[in-house]
Amino acid sequence: MALGHVLGGGTSINAMVWARGLQRDYDGWAKNGAKGWSFKDVLPIFKSQEDWEGGANEWRGVGGPVPIRRPRDPHPTASAFLEAARQMGVPIHEDVNGPQLPGAGYINMNISANGTRVSAAQAFLRPALSRPNLTLILNSNVIKLNFKNKRCVGIKLLTAGDVKDISVTKEVIVAAGGVHSSKLLMLSGIGDALALQKVGVDVVENLPGVGQNLQDHVLVSGVVLKYKGKMPERPVDSNAVEAEVYLSSGVSSEGTDINLVLEQLPAVTPECATRFGAPPADAFTIAPALVQPTSRGSIRLASANWQDSAIVDGNYLGTDQDLAAIMKAIEAARELGGQTAFDGVRASEIIPGPKATTDDIRDLARTASASFGHSVGTCKMGTDEFAVVDPELRVHGIHGLRVADSSVIPRITTAPTNAPTHMVAGKAARMILGASSRTA
Repeated sequence: MALGHVLGGGTSINAMVWARGLQRDYDGWAKNGAKGWSFKDVLPIFKSQEDWEGGANEWRGVGGPVPIRRPRDPHPTASAFLEAARQMGVPIHEDVNGPQLPGAGYINMNISANGTRVSAAQAFLRPALSRPNLTLILNSNVIKLNFKNKRCVGIKLLTAGDVKDISVTKEVIVAAGGVHSSKLLMLSGIGDALALQKVGVDVVENLPGVGQNLQDHVLVSGVVLKYKGKMPERPVDSNAVEAEVYLSSGVSSEGTDINLVLEQLPAVTPECATRFGAPPADAFTIAPALVQPTSRGSIRLASANWQDSAIVDGNYLGTDQDLAAIMKAIEAARELGGQTAFDGVRASEIIPGPKATTDDIRDLARTASASFGHSVGTCKMGTDEFAVVDPELRVHGIHGLRVADSSVIPRITTAPTNAPTHMVAGKAARMILGASSRTA
């Protein structure tokens, strides 16, 4: 599982795909207790953050700190991919983020005009570093939150070899990500009381949902096709993931639940290569993904020592429905790769191979599935008994503490979580500023 332990978090190491998901994702959040997070509520946040190359419209914004664009010189496999999707009857969208419906199109990327990555740190933090009320401390670890009764009064920080207590007068905002925010809360005494006591952590607040509800997309690496001849080089500003399609496996009652991602390289897991053979260099991948999993994992403490890694149980493909859906996604990827649109660039299917059986498809699902790096949900937002934060992102039962990152997402979006996490942070900022103005 990829974790962004670096300035900018996951936005500094990810594939720079800017995808919001579907409108139904956010409406589902609001319907299930996250009041104020419906699609109409969050759309203005998305628009305010974007500088969309296509210009402003009802769906997109311009002038924001995050430049968003499509591939400028698409690889030959990308145009073939979209034409193949069209041949399968899939709608082709000029802009996949407007109006956020199932279908296919060129991806959006947070890449600048000069071809460089625009991380959250680059877009939001660096321009603000000259402010007198901002201090950036690097090469440091927050090892605990400090409390006075039920109020968070600061943090315990390890920096330059020394442990320091830093106090606050208003509130602490935790933004350590889908795994580490819940770990920090548990180390600090917020979580399931019995589990915390078992590893020797003093309980501050019994919140059994901390570390539960872990969700991630499952990516299969992958359905690999041999390129016809020599693969053209990708432009230096390409992220090698230029087109994608969202569709339904037919397994879920909710419709769109799978994603096919074009990767302009031969992407396989070591286990897949052992089972099916290593692909040649001149090959590309149609990677199936499960983007609405029903499986739920968890995170728990190994000990009370902050230096010990958390125990992460992803529970990937943990339900029969998820396994059935990812197998359908593999079949859809093979069907897409077999369309005549690929005839000019595709020599043959290498993995799992043209004669693959149902057992081979199941083996591919098992050996090639891995985390998509989109962990969410372990500090779930809502009002039920397993919710960790309320719709204002305040930790239930605690004063002066919020969580503002992917961990608060109650149900994973039908798309990579890069853009949704930016949105969560943007909405959190407005809430924090509003609270500050009310108490000033």
